[in-house]
Amino acid sequence: MAKQEVPISGSLEDYLEAIAEILEKDEHAHTKDIATKLNVSMPSVTNALQALAARDLVVYRSHTPVRLTESGSAKAAVIRRRHEAFRRFFSGLLKIEPEQADAAACRIEHVIGEPITSRMTALIEAVESREDCRGLRDYLASEMPRITVEQNELISLDKLPKNSLAEVVFISENLRGIKKFADMGLVPGAQVQYEGTAPFGDLIRIKLMDTQLSLRAKDARFIWIKAVK
Repeated sequence: MAKQEVPISGSLEDYLEAIAEILEKDEHAHTKDIATKLNVSMPSVTNALQALAARDLVVYRSHTPVRLTESGSAKAAVIRRRHEAFRRFFSGLLKIEPEQADAAACRIEHVIGEPITSRMTALIEAVESREDCRGLRDYLASEMPRITVEQNELISLDKLPKNSLAEVVFISENLRGIKKFADMGLVPGAQVQYEGTAPFGDLIRIKLMDTQLSLRAKDARFIWIKAVK
């Protein structure tokens, strides 16, 4: 009987993807390299690697480079394929700037499964290569850059300038502790104010009504807001 794959969170997928990219470039991945690439603290890296090792996705020992297991390499390849598919879609078809396309791919790749990824890849390749899609390619190249967003566009909570006020518009189900935050009033429609970075770790402080909350910067990326003038 085939071994059933254990699902992992979007955050752990980010770690697997980062490790694979570092290994491809440098042939070895140290915890410091991972922390730098993901802009997270060393304790956060240690916790994530322990969780991945418990799932037999990496080989992790203190003071030695991290290695992907066979199953870890396979899963990382799937994650990277999803990321590339969405990056190509946003950049190649929607004509989004490369940096924005890459950031959008990072956020959406964790909630889309393989069947959708495969169909999207087929669509991208058809539009980019088929002769009967030439008119569509010309249309996309001409019209997509003209479509602009409102000044009050959505951003993730970690991008909110200090002391700025914003309204919560959407919270991804990938946010860890989403029910706990909801019980505190962090729900769509709530107004929040970014107060700064907490003294230790990668925590940020926000003000929600009369309450101060602390959450990790990478978790704040799952909370979408719009500025309040």
